[in-house]
Parts: sequence; structure tokens; C-alpha cells
Amino acid sequence: MREPTADLAAVAGEAVRASGDYLRTAFRNGRVDGEYDAVDVKAAADRAAQRRIRSVIESHYPDHAVDGEESDSPATAGESTDGIRWVVDPLDGTNNFASGLPKFAAAAAACHDGEPVAAAIYEPLVDELYLAERGDGATLDSEPLRTESALPLAHGTVAFVVGLDAATDPAEADRIEALEAALWHCCKRVVTTWAPCVDWGLLARGSIEGLVAFRPGVYEQAPGALVAAESGVAAVDTLAAEGLYAAAPTRAVAERLHEIAAGSEA
Repeated sequence: MREPTADLAAVAGEAVRASGDYLRTAFRNGRVDGEYDAVDVKAAADRAAQRRIRSVIESHYPDHAVDGEESDSPATAGESTDGIRWVVDPLDGTNNFASGLPKFAAAAAACHDGEPVAAAIYEPLVDELYLAERGDGATLDSEPLRTESALPLAHGTVAFVVGLDAATDPAEADRIEALEAALWHCCKRVVTTWAPCVDWGLLARGSIEGLVAFRPGVYEQAPGALVAAESGVAAVDTLAAEGLYAAAPTRAVAERLHEIAAGSEA
């Protein structure tokens, strides 16, 4: 039988805190060791943080599969006998972390048959923990979380998330540029933090008015989308067909953002 979502969420929270506590200490503590290239950083901190997340999950669920962004072979992670597979991003915002920019998080989601059922996002520098259970709501630091925004889209801020696979694909460069330009025409500000889970948290708490993702990575999308959905965020998901995902506090704004994003390809 599948584990209760409350138990899964509690373990997710414990796991991301273990990662985040390490990252808080390591942040700005001298040069960040890692492999640097033109588009990404593979930091030693990612791997160290992932070991901490994995250790917590496996201490509670030794038979659960854990698919981490820093895993050598994530495609072979498999699933547990009860259909649970964890996807974890031990350091969401590695480039920010390496550059000394204080925008990063740790995230984990327990997925059942491919769908996230429990998730946690932890921002260590501000010590804020988001938890979500499918069908049972979301919390921020144990308080119920319900999104709302009083700003119209034209006066608001929209986060633009581009998955690493898309960002490193030369064939998508024009598409990404056109999509971002289209978003600028509908709102006051478009932000690209390169820490999607930070953006998801801002959306879930109503601090921004929307989020558009293009070919996002599952390691951020799974926990982020669940936290947002369980906080009351509306979404239009055409990831399978178009690689697009638009979310906002209201259905009308989510549909408008998706319409703009989809139309930018024309």
C-alpha cells in the first residue's frame, strides 16, 4: 500500500532541510569547487547536498527509488514496490550559489505512478519551508498557504522558467527569445532567477502574478507545481504537446499567459 502523503511530506521536509542546512553553511564560504562551462556549473555542493537528501529519504524508506538531479543514471532509478519514486533537486540555482547570489533552494517530491503526491521546497537563507500533499493543501512554515494577488497582470511580475535542456539547445534560442519578449508586453516585469523553486514559492504565496515555464526540468517542476496547485494556483499544462506550462492565481490569468506563450511561436 502507498505511504500516507502526510508521512511522505514530512520526510520530504526533513530531507530538504538537511540539504539546505549544509548549503547555508557552505554559501559564500570561499570559491565553489566544481566544473564550469559556458551554460552551467556542476558544483561539488550539489553532490554533497544530494547525499544528505538521499540519506534522509533512505533512512525512512530504504526501498524507495531516489532520482536526483546529480544522479549518474537517473533513468535507471526505477520505482519502489508501492509505486513511489522520489525526484530531488538538492541545489536548485547552482549558478546563483556559485556566483554568490542569494537565490537558491532544495526541493524533493514523492511521485506515485509519475505524479507528485507530496513535496517540499526549502529556501535556507530565509529559512522558509513549503510543504504540499496532493488533495490536502500546502503550508509555509506550518501555516496554511493560499495564493492571492490583488495586482492585474499588466501591473504584475511574471517568472519565466527555462529548463536546462532547452536553454542549452541552439535550436530553441529564437523560441526562448520570442517567448520572453511576448511576456514583457503583458506585464510590468519578467524575472528569470534560474532558481525555479524560488519562483514557485513566490507564486504560491502570491508575491508574483504568474509563472511561465518552457520545457522545465522535472526535478523542479514536480515539487514546484504541486506546492503551487495545493496553494490554489491555477495552471494550463501543455508540456507534453508544446513544452509549455503557465500558472497564476486565477484561471483567467493562467489561460492568458498560456495564450501569449503559445502565440509567441507564430
